[in-house]
Amino acid sequence: MIPVLLKKCLVVLVAVLTLGTVVPNLPANHVGKQLDKGSLQREQSRVPAIGPFKREEEDRDGLETGEGSWEKAVRKDSSKDRLIDAFSIYAVSEAQDQGLYKFGSRVTDQIGDQYVKEIAPAFAVAVREVSRSHDKNWVRNLAVTHSPSPGMGERILHVYQTDTGQDVLKLHVRRDHPPLDGYWFNFHYHTALDGFEKHHELKKVYWGKNMPPRWRA
Repeated sequence: MIPVLLKKCLVVLVAVLTLGTVVPNLPANHVGKQLDKGSLQREQSRVPAIGPFKREEEDRDGLETGEGSWEKAVRKDSSKDRLIDAFSIYAVSEAQDQGLYKFGSRVTDQIGDQYVKEIAPAFAVAVREVSRSHDKNWVRNLAVTHSPSPGMGERILHVYQTDTGQDVLKLHVRRDHPPLDGYWFNFHYHTALDGFEKHHELKKVYWGKNMPPRWRA
């Protein structure tokens, strides 16, 4: 009798000690649904129709993202390299947010993930290139626009100088329709380094055989 009672006590004791430490194996589709919900919430918190984001997220390199971090870098009178790093992160964050806002829900559902992970970060290369060709004070005066064009317009955002109002970089997306080849989105930028004459391609993304909706649809 005693051994049986002792066995039951041990079972209860083990159950109490391991409570909360066992992680159940969730089905893959359940995890996917959780991720989809999280992605939707992030998209809903992106750029409003008016005004910039002011996010205070931490970048993996230790630099905060968002307009607040860029303003902090300017106020601290950071070095030129630090200013370029901070503005590049801020510009990419804005490119991601304003791009998804411009696309609208239908286009975002199909190409949003690729745009956020590949295309917007590639824009940082252009930001750094044009910034390195100028002095520290010039970098301090950089800013981005917050008016993505609707309808059929190409503009996602422009980088400009606050003291002169002159554009420095233009991040655009063009709709291409080669004969018998469906519809494509051509993501590219223009730079003041060549007088905005060339299309510097970032990536082409295939849409499909049917015409894509207008921006913000």
